[in-house]
Amino acid sequence: MDNQKLVEKVTYTASLVSNRQDIYDKVDTLSEITARGRQLTGQDIQTISSIQDFLEDYLTTKETMRSFTRESLNLQIEQHMAGDTSQKSKNLLLVIVSLSVLAALLSTLLPNSATFEQRIQLAGATAFSLITVGAAIMFLNALASFKSQLRNAFLVICAGVTLLGLSLLEQPFMEFFELRQYPIVSILYALPILLAAMLFYIGIKKYVQTIGINNFWTSVWPILIGGSILSLAAVFSPHLTTTESEAVHDFAAVIWGFMLTFPIVSAIILKMSEKRLPDLYRSPIRTLYLSMFPIIAVVLYQFVVRIIAGPYMQGIVAYVLFSMVFLMGLTILWAGYTFNKVSRY
Repeated sequence: MDNQKLVEKVTYTASLVSNRQDIYDKVDTLSEITARGRQLTGQDIQTISSIQDFLEDYLTTKETMRSFTRESLNLQIEQHMAGDTSQKSKNLLLVIVSLSVLAALLSTLLPNSATFEQRIQLAGATAFSLITVGAAIMFLNALASFKSQLRNAFLVICAGVTLLGLSLLEQPFMEFFELRQYPIVSILYALPILLAAMLFYIGIKKYVQTIGINNFWTSVWPILIGGSILSLAAVFSPHLTTTESEAVHDFAAVIWGFMLTFPIVSAIILKMSEKRLPDLYRSPIRTLYLSMFPIIAVVLYQFVVRIIAGPYMQGIVAYVLFSMVFLMGLTILWAGYTFNKVSRY
């Protein structure tokens, strides 16, 4: 291995360490050697090799986030040096997208009584659902690489992602079977989405507490305060076209108010965690953080249209919602992909 490759290998191995303070002196020594700007001496190469040995021993015995064996670590380093670290993740991503598109096309093969709009709704809901469930698969596929405490946090997030994906299939079935005429259905429709939002929040909260963040935003107060404010705003807002009873409308308003609060607080505490992570791990957490925004946008859109104006699966309103949900599914899938890419082994 030439000298440049050796330095690159050590630099990459150091990026796998979650607690940079534990290896600060080793990284500082490497920086001093490379900063000289001259050909490495035999002593330099020996020093760099000893740093590599130290890093590998640290990762296999003391690393707090990832669960490395000597074999899995060597495999990850070798594949990084070969430039194909993410190939397996790309293949999995391609399979998920292909299956989602195929299932959406097959879902349009409905009886002749189905309208064009119903076919579009079912195809869209099927694609969005499978894309989101596929994102959960990408998260789950990477969890074995992590220590148990962090793995447990992401298992809860995966449960939320899966439930969110499955809940997206509710809407077209409500339309097909004309279930919307029953007031209780509007409540039952919202409950799985609320539970998915709660699981997202609980998993993200467990994650940030694992890396040492424990403050006001990780307490229950932001949820109680934010949910109460949004619920009261919805209860007392003008509802223009809804045909539901006042009691059903108000109960739905409370559900949607808290449903909107969970991803907002999740985004805030995810942003707090970014500075605590080494560069390698920032990408998936930053992508998960960014995925909160289309989730917030979708829930906010439904919150406003559902609570104020009543039915929201008609005409242009439905297509706007479907476009937003599609973006939401893709961002969650990309979060799963980036998480999977850095955590394959």
